[in-house]
Amino acid sequence: QKHDIRLGDIVVSAPGDGNGGVFQYDFGKTIQAVTSLKAQYEIDGHQLKEAINRILEKRPRLCQKYKQPDSSTDRLFKPEATHHSNCAVDCVYDSSKLISRHGGTEEEDNPAIDYGLIASANQQMKDALIRDRLAYEKDVLCFEMGAAGLMNLFPCLVIRGICDYSDSHKNQE
Repeated sequence: QKHDIRLGDIVVSAPGDGNGGVFQYDFGKTIQAVTSLKAQYEIDGHQLKEAINRILEKRPRLCQKYKQPDSSTDRLFKPEATHHSNCAVDCVYDSSKLISRHGGTEEEDNPAIDYGLIASANQQMKDALIRDRLAYEKDVLCFEMGAAGLMNLFPCLVIRGICDYSDSHKNQE
């Protein structure tokens, strides 16, 4: 036996052999948990809106910061439409730069929950052309930078709320 570890000993993770000190060797429980949640949400819906509204009713000071954005601000720009200093004026009134999308129905969950690949990096994704290429080639659902490198250090499940479309038109709210 390589290590003589006994009851009452303490083990501290330390990087070595290409690992960050902790590595995930079994995705089984995570996969089971996500599959179970997906099945539950398909049957009952996720009821996130109701849960959030209950919290906001108890804590009204949080309403302004944590409310869902108005649908009129949900604008997906064409990849070639880049942000510049006058964007707040120019982009808002130029519908030729927008991608046309259908509105949701009453039966659809709002917000929707999607399951799939999240791309993580050490910097914000601001290039819609690269965003679209990675989304197409790798089936990436969203981009984030908060968990960049985290998965190499310890097992985790990343859940992201979408606040912008990973392009040059960043949501400042």
